[in-house]
Amino acid sequence: MAAIDHDERLDDALKRAFRFIAKRERTASQVSERLQRDGIEISIIKEVVEQMRADGYIDDERFAQLFDEDRRRLDGWGSERIVARLREAGVSEAIIDSQVGSRGHQQEVDDAVRVLEERLPSKPSDPKGRERALGILARRGYSLDVAYQAVRDFERG
Repeated sequence: MAAIDHDERLDDALKRAFRFIAKRERTASQVSERLQRDGIEISIIKEVVEQMRADGYIDDERFAQLFDEDRRRLDGWGSERIVARLREAGVSEAIIDSQVGSRGHQQEVDDAVRVLEERLPSKPSDPKGRERALGILARRGYSLDVAYQAVRDFERG
């Protein structure tokens, strides 16, 4: 009798988890948190997450890679903002380092220059214009080091 009850709870939790991941990629941590909010017991959550990982439905590395690519391409985010969001999503530091940390300084500067090209109608010609450009990049998660270099490169054209 207890096995049937356990199987029913596990089946319910799996259905909830699949509905949660149906629209977009999620991390194991996000799935766990969602199931906890739904009142699922911890032992069932652990089984669900492990089963979904084993079957390839949850993959934190894949999540980090797709998140990094999408936020850079679609939103023009810098590494600092991406890293912060991946941490919030429960991605491990090792995965974050392998996905985001592998980007070189010049790649980050080139990305930041592209953001400035899209956002600014003309190159900054005074300190106020440079501050505006730096602000744009800082809000998107570029380090000050990268932002300063990008503004200089953007001005030189």
